[in-house]
Amino acid sequence: MIREIEEQFTEEILTEAIKRYDINKDTVRSLGGYESFVYEYQKNNAFFILKISHTIRRSRNNIRGEIEFINFLSNKGLAVSNAVPSTRGNMVEEIAAENGSFLAISYEMSLGKEVSDEDWNESLYEKWGEFLGKIHHATKGYEWRNPAFKRQAWDQEVQLKAEKYLRPDDVMISILKERLTKLTSLPKSKDTYGLIHSDFSQSNFYLHNGDIYLFDFDDCSYTYFVNDIGITLCYALFFPYKEFENKTEYYRLFFRHFIKGYLKENTIQEEEIEYLQESIKLRYVLQYIYFHQANDVSNLDEESMNRLKEIQQIAASDEPMLPIDFVHDFKSIYNSIH
Repeated sequence: MIREIEEQFTEEILTEAIKRYDINKDTVRSLGGYESFVYEYQKNNAFFILKISHTIRRSRNNIRGEIEFINFLSNKGLAVSNAVPSTRGNMVEEIAAENGSFLAISYEMSLGKEVSDEDWNESLYEKWGEFLGKIHHATKGYEWRNPAFKRQAWDQEVQLKAEKYLRPDDVMISILKERLTKLTSLPKSKDTYGLIHSDFSQSNFYLHNGDIYLFDFDDCSYTYFVNDIGITLCYALFFPYKEFENKTEYYRLFFRHFIKGYLKENTIQEEEIEYLQESIKLRYVLQYIYFHQANDVSNLDEESMNRLKEIQQIAASDEPMLPIDFVHDFKSIYNSIH
């Protein structure tokens, strides 16, 4: 959580948000939250999510753009968590604070349950890839209704965060610029680049009768499809919900099933897959920035400092992130289905 946001949040802010959505406070339960305050509540025998963000992170129009994209995907038949209006009919409620405003949004609770170790198998990997492929295929036809609602480019947002939260002499700033230069050197077209989720991890979807229900589009932004794939692979490969004795074998198994599912719904070229290792590494640069955003790095305990150094070492390394050849495995799967 950004410290400036956490310091401003009060019980009065939560109470006002609850009032504007006509919520029974007794049904409200905190779910924590990494960059926003997130709550679950019950109304009319159904469950919903109340998220309270801040204008330090997102403008009202940013969130309107998120909601518009969610509605677009829902109309395309994808199982996503739709936003619901307040009692005033607003999709976003603004509550004045000492510095800026808090922004309250409510969403339908996704159907299903959290992913567990029992779900962590080849069937899930393939469905995960299919769902991401459906998003990328659908977004090729997406056009915002209001230019003010257009979401930011992913690389621009990351760069702005680095300049705000890192010291000017931090070596990670130049490393970030180098990695972003590689990313933005890829050809940009509707087949390679568009508005995407940007955080399709296992903690941002539920499973209902074996099907994926996706939520938390807070980070949706414009970037290359291969970067979105890399973001998902970073979470799925490094933080699986099941232990694997042979990690290299697991990496290959996951990727082969994931990309098989993806190719059922969307196309991607070998030249894009070549960038995957860099994309995963770029995710670690972002983790380094987030760490500075949420913590006073001049006052870390030994464990936190060691973690920060580990993230920096991984992000700065020129070695491949994973001991597998994504391009070789991609070509094998691609040729088997074409």
